[in-house]
Amino acid sequence: MKIISYNISRFCQEKVDSILLHEADIYIMPELACPEMVSLPNGYEMEWMGEFDFKGLGIVWRSELRAEVPRWFMPEHQYFLPLLVDGTLIMAAWPTTTEANKPKKYPQIAMEAIMDYESYLKAHPTVIVGDMNCNKGQSGETKRYSIQAIIDLMAEWGFKSAYHQKTGEPLGKESMATYHHQFKEDSKFFLDYAFTNVPIKNFRLFEWNKDISDHAGQMIEI
Repeated sequence: MKIISYNISRFCQEKVDSILLHEADIYIMPELACPEMVSLPNGYEMEWMGEFDFKGLGIVWRSELRAEVPRWFMPEHQYFLPLLVDGTLIMAAWPTTTEANKPKKYPQIAMEAIMDYESYLKAHPTVIVGDMNCNKGQSGETKRYSIQAIIDLMAEWGFKSAYHQKTGEPLGKESMATYHHQFKEDSKFFLDYAFTNVPIKNFRLFEWNKDISDHAGQMIEI
């Protein structure tokens, strides 16, 4: 199963068309517009959650996959969207500040969602993937709520970060970035992650393409 995660930063149809050329089985797209605004080729399906029609979290997958949003989906966690695919759990992640969860910071939003989904994450072969909006040393992190705390918890549950496993680099010392703030070359951070509790067949970060997004895409294959 090949999964691509790509925060597309301001939806337009051309960006979606470009990303679909990578021919993955599943696409995680933070900042995707609602289904009524997105045109997909024949053979694809989509689930979405968001406050605004023009900006939310979408999952797009090939129709031949047996995929469904499980009945235990918790829409109060904005935005974590689970998809069961032939018994494998794909948890699309884009922790986002909304009117419902202010004044929480990104690490707390992410940690609370992960904790509430704990039993389901542990019960399936699972990939948690997306724009986590968390980097080491960011404003608002605490000992309890931080990307380090999330990494440590994931490790306790048997999950590894695909990037850090592949490169051997420590958290906060990544040689590559996944996000360029305001599209600046000299303002870059590592915000996008793929965690899994199953063997990784392949993983890579895409080169940053500023014509698509301020984020770089990532691909994980299990």
